Amino acid sequence: MKTLHLTLLIILGSLTLQAQPFNFDISFALGTPQGDFGQSLDRNAYGLDAAFTYKVGREIPLHLGVGFMYQNYGWGERETQFVDGVPEVDVNVRTTNNLITPQIIMRLEPKLGGFSPFIEGSIGFNYLYTESSIRDEYEDEEIASTVNYDYFTSNYGIGGGAKFRLWEGYDEDGDFWGIHLFIKTKYMLGGEAQYLKEGDLIARGNDLEYIITRSRTDLTTFNVGLVFNF
Repeated sequence: MKTLHLTLLIILGSLTLQAQPFNFDISFALGTPQGDFGQSLDRNAYGLDAAFTYKVGREIPLHLGVGFMYQNYGWGERETQFVDGVPEVDVNVRTTNNLITPQIIMRLEPKLGGFSPFIEGSIGFNYLYTESSIRDEYEDEEIASTVNYDYFTSNYGIGGGAKFRLWEGYDEDGDFWGIHLFIKTKYMLGGEAQYLKEGDLIARGNDLEYIITRSRTDLTTFNVGLVFNF
């Protein structure tokens, strides 16, 4: 697996110098856990998805690139004393359950005027982690944080969507750029992982109790956002 990922990264880097045009998309991503993952979480995930891609050659509608998705699938907060024995100062302890997915992306994207449908495949990995932080009670500033539990597993995706042209043109220097509305849905086949769900990190005095779940991490995402072409 590591050898395959490294090979794909080398190929991607070698093509970057000669490929154009470039595309950067950023979108809101709603994640719906599937199968055992969905039964375990019993809630949707929310976050952001971004990708940087480029077109290989001028006649082939093939785009290669890299992507990065962040999803939150759990959240909790409690109030406590900042230091034992000092009841005058309270802070909030916030715990979040998160999923980060870096990916290598391949898109087939024919351009039909102002409308560009596409299909997309990806390969990468899921990083699931639970993080706790101490935050100021009034300004919500982070004072300290730690990752309580984390896990890596594989991820493969297939999906599709469309781009709708909002504006295209040239700037004062003669450089081309454009903005498109971007929608996408994608099924992401995640490997088996161990993780904490919302409420599964329990503080008992000065000790922590971990309720660990193990399942596959399949996820369907629905995206809407903007693409910037240059």
